[in-house]
Amino acid sequence: MTQTLRDLCAQYPVHMPLRFAAPLLGLSPRQLSRLIAEGREPFRALGANIGLRQNYVRVYTGRLVRYLSGADLDEHPPVA
Repeated sequence: MTQTLRDLCAQYPVHMPLRFAAPLLGLSPRQLSRLIAEGREPFRALGANIGLRQNYVRVYTGRLVRYLSGADLDEHPPVA
């Protein structure tokens, strides 16, 4: 894991803002939000819609790091 990903994990242990996650995937925040909201793979596995009208998207840090490192998204990290 690169230092940038370690720093993001330390700063955002559970979920991170779209403005930080999107550039890591080569997307704009708006594009990433739309792809997650539409349920498009592999982006739907990285985040979730929050709220009754699904107007807020959350990107989960652990899933994003596993995706960027090439790990299986369905695999659960070991408990320390």
